[in-house]
Amino acid sequence: MKLIKINGYLIYFHPLFYQQWLELVNRVKYLKQRSAPENFVTHPDVKLLKALDQGIKDKIPKDPFASYFALKKPLQKYSRLKKMGLPSRYRLFFRVFKEANTIIILWLGFPRKERDKKDCYKVFSKMVINGNFPEDIASFLDLANNSENDN
Repeated sequence: MKLIKINGYLIYFHPLFYQQWLELVNRVKYLKQRSAPENFVTHPDVKLLKALDQGIKDKIPKDPFASYFALKKPLQKYSRLKKMGLPSRYRLFFRVFKEANTIIILWLGFPRKERDKKDCYKVFSKMVINGNFPEDIASFLDLANNSENDN
């Protein structure tokens, strides 16, 4: 897992999100080499990367317990960033561990389409049920150490 520290919070990238992040960064690098500057800055991938960067470095660590991030039961342990610069159908899911001042960026969900079996909330719920995300901070840190050893 990638680690950054902002506003007193340790922010980790879960391996699922880290893979999404790397793929997006690589697409943006490719676009930068092959696009005219005026086309590059308006490309959806460039806008998405900028919005994610702002969300992770500014919006979430400013107040990760804000009610507008909260999810309802059965996902109340988790939060999500929507709007705030993200394209309308994207959701950035994360989990905050207050006692450890730690935020784990879990997964970027797309698309958001109500009643669709591929709706990002349904997919995220299945990932939670299937145990893709550890329940406690110690398990997350173990996962971080194991994923670093795999790279």
